[in-house]
Amino acid sequence: MRYRIVSTSERPDLAVTTATWRWSGFFRERGVPVEEVIRYERDHLAAGSPMLRTLVLLADGEPVGMVSLLSNDLEGRPDLGPWLGDLFVEARFRGRGHALRLIAGLEASARADGVERLWLYTEDAAGLYRKAGWSEAETAVSGGKPVRVLYRDLKREGS
Repeated sequence: MRYRIVSTSERPDLAVTTATWRWSGFFRERGVPVEEVIRYERDHLAAGSPMLRTLVLLADGEPVGMVSLLSNDLEGRPDLGPWLGDLFVEARFRGRGHALRLIAGLEASARADGVERLWLYTEDAAGLYRKAGWSEAETAVSGGKPVRVLYRDLKREGS
């Protein structure tokens, strides 16, 4: 299988796919209409915002998952950032290491931009991120639920 990570700025044709995944994974339960998420995705893509970069993992050319670089992702913690957010692998492709590929891809992209530390929060996937080398910083609350806040230092040793 051949893997490739592309950004939606390189492949704007993937914006509807990523918006649908974002809606399915993070906004459907909140009652947000999918059309609103698609519009948001297209608006940010058109603006070329460097702090909303979405990467898509392609397996033999087929999109299987995504992850985003966000400027702010946790209400009440504007002091932290940038953030890894919206990690999503389509259900039929899970269990094959794709989430780890996406995490590594976003880390490499952020490191290339000079980012020294990334943050994320999760309700139930802290183990996945620890496996990828992330460290736990604190517990917070998001949407009335406890979440774990993790970070990853990207600074190269010796630099």
